[in-house]
Amino acid sequence: MVDMTAVMDRTPEQCPSVVSLLSESYNPHVRFGAAMALGIACAGTGLKEAIGLLEPMTNDPVNYVRQGALIASAMVTVQQNEITCPKVAHFRTMYAKVISDKHEDVMAKFGAIVAQGIIDAGGRNMTISLQSKMGHTNLEAVVGMLVFTQFWFWYPLSHFLCLSFKPTCLIGLNEDLKMPILEFRSNAKPSHYAYPPPLEDKKEKTKEKVETAVLSITAKQKKKEAEKKEKEEKMDVDDEKKDDEKEKEKADDKKEKKEEERKEEKMEESSTEKKEKEPEPTFQILTNPARVMKQQVCIDHQILTNPARVMKQQLKVINMPEGSRYKPIKEVSSGGIILLKNCNPDEKEEIIEPSHSNGLKIRLCTGARFR
Repeated sequence: MVDMTAVMDRTPEQCPSVVSLLSESYNPHVRFGAAMALGIACAGTGLKEAIGLLEPMTNDPVNYVRQGALIASAMVTVQQNEITCPKVAHFRTMYAKVISDKHEDVMAKFGAIVAQGIIDAGGRNMTISLQSKMGHTNLEAVVGMLVFTQFWFWYPLSHFLCLSFKPTCLIGLNEDLKMPILEFRSNAKPSHYAYPPPLEDKKEKTKEKVETAVLSITAKQKKKEAEKKEKEEKMDVDDEKKDDEKEKEKADDKKEKKEEERKEEKMEESSTEKKEKEPEPTFQILTNPARVMKQQVCIDHQILTNPARVMKQQLKVINMPEGSRYKPIKEVSSGGIILLKNCNPDEKEEIIEPSHSNGLKIRLCTGARFR
């Protein structure tokens, strides 16, 4: 069943209809094979039909069927965002949930870990393809995919999937095989082929301190003791409090009278000022920010610089801008590395200088001997 996908790789739309009955088989091995067949044949396409068959298989009672469904779902949704494939966010949260779940089976966890690596392959700059740029079958990619399907026998075989990865890029080179500074035009909205949002770490919530429980008996005893103390203190202090309260009442009455007189004076002053200064009516045009945003022209294209990240579906809407100094020898829609012809050879070219990585540098000493 998995070998059948090498034949149907050029027509991925037909694979879901062929595999739909097999995905509901009573045999779990057949269901696993159907899931992997969908993942390989529909890799990087984001087909709704394939996702519709894989989604219920992620809840299969058999562990290795769930493992295959998770890996296949990542193959189908690789380099897809929420606009091109709305189910991408659902699968990403599912992978994180399965990996972090302590009660999940080990086989399903392994499938979720591999799936998370596939969906973000090459920093989200690579896809899975078994064909070359010319449309021929890439033997190296097919062999790598075939060996990858045997990861159940030996887990290190899963690394062979790297042979079927293909960078989604558009690189223009001049006659000296150097990258000049130039631009490409993508006749689609920038959000249509943009990177998916990065993963966010969950913030740990601080646990609030719980108050210690107090028994009702102890509370009643404390109240009785407090009441006894208050009664004893009142007997001694009652006479002194009466004299103090009388003096406080007299002082409060004097303060209230003074505050009332001040308020009356302020009210009279404010009324006279309003009569003297009556402002003339003014009119202002208030602009609504929502209307201003609607009036702005929506961006229906994007300018990409050399080298550019261009997805396979995006190649159909890529072309060179008008008045460009360079002309491609081959059509830009083929993608990958493209040789350019300089229409103004007399002018000086601006070349992109390669940036050196900040990794470890190993120097070999001259005259060293190795055994």
